Amino acid sequence: MAQNAKSAAPAAGAAPQKPNSKLLIIIIVLLAAMMGAGGWYFTKGKEEVKVAPPKNPIFIPLEAFTVNLQRESSDQYLQLGLTLKVFEPDYENKIKLNLPDIRSKILQLLTTKTATELLTAEGKKKLIGEIISMSNSSIGISNPASHTVKPAAIPAESQVAETTPHDVAAPVPVEKNGVVDVLFTSFIIQ
Repeated sequence: MAQNAKSAAPAAGAAPQKPNSKLLIIIIVLLAAMMGAGGWYFTKGKEEVKVAPPKNPIFIPLEAFTVNLQRESSDQYLQLGLTLKVFEPDYENKIKLNLPDIRSKILQLLTTKTATELLTAEGKKKLIGEIISMSNSSIGISNPASHTVKPAAIPAESQVAETTPHDVAAPVPVEKNGVVDVLFTSFIIQ
């Protein structure tokens, strides 16, 4: 009986201890701290890695060109409307200041072409690259290699099953410096 009295006495005088409640509080505090750190990382931490939003392009339409093409079988001419694409207002101003030079160079280039050459997609892409290069040289930018248009390789129908992703040319990144693209608004050969 004395033993029973000893074991019953502390239980009656003290509140029952809950060791699980302390552990639960520590876990909750640690989880809250980890969630706070994760929230900071995904919101504040990414501010340092922000990428500048892309600039809006500026389109500069040119008056239509009408030129005689190189003679193949009969006289043919080209009527061409085009627009130059830039990203910086400074380049827009430079193009407008040098427009007579740019138009003259484009006219000279167009008169060296044949109708057969210009009717293909590859011929048009080559013409775009040449106009970009000439326009940029007129405004003081001489890096034609960065503006060369390279058409993606298109596998022949018989080779489709054997083609791997490495066989197709990746798009060439174009610098946003000077004239970056030429858009045809009309293209008539007669």
